Amino acid sequence: MNSIDDGRVLRNWIRRLCFITFGICAFTNPLEPLSIYNLAFGALFGLFFGWLFKRFLYLFLAAMNGPVKKEWGKKVMRYPVEMGMLFLVPFAVMLGLATFVLKWQSAASFISAGMMAVGTATAIEVSRLRGKSMIRNTIATSGVSFLFSFIWTYAQPFLFRAPGLIEGGITFVRSLIFGGGGLS
Repeated sequence: MNSIDDGRVLRNWIRRLCFITFGICAFTNPLEPLSIYNLAFGALFGLFFGWLFKRFLYLFLAAMNGPVKKEWGKKVMRYPVEMGMLFLVPFAVMLGLATFVLKWQSAASFISAGMMAVGTATAIEVSRLRGKSMIRNTIATSGVSFLFSFIWTYAQPFLFRAPGLIEGGITFVRSLIFGGGGLS
């Protein structure tokens, strides 16, 4: 490993695109697949959730690997987390194809599987960095991944209504501002 910062920008963009894809596919309405409200809400939710997931993985690993931080520097755990996040790519591609080509509504299963793969891949990257495998890293990353996949799966049915409510609120405010919406 030359430097933990080599390719960091590209890895971050790939992670962001994967979570944007997850969000858009999770909140796509099959009756109106190109709704700007669904697309925007999904992209923003995916970005926020991806950022939160990455931060939690990073914080848990940084707290559990003090000797590695002392040897490599305090931001060393970025590398395994970012490398582990690359395992989202096949799940994001499959989810995009399933949602927009095959017209399936199965986002939660692809997202959950992707997050669990990230946990395993991150633990493997930490093991490579340390030079030895530690079960506590695997348990920690799997636990964080399970927690976030559970939160996504549980929250998605509730948040699925949010884009429609946002659209209704914007339409209502526009009708008040421009004087429309009354009976003609």
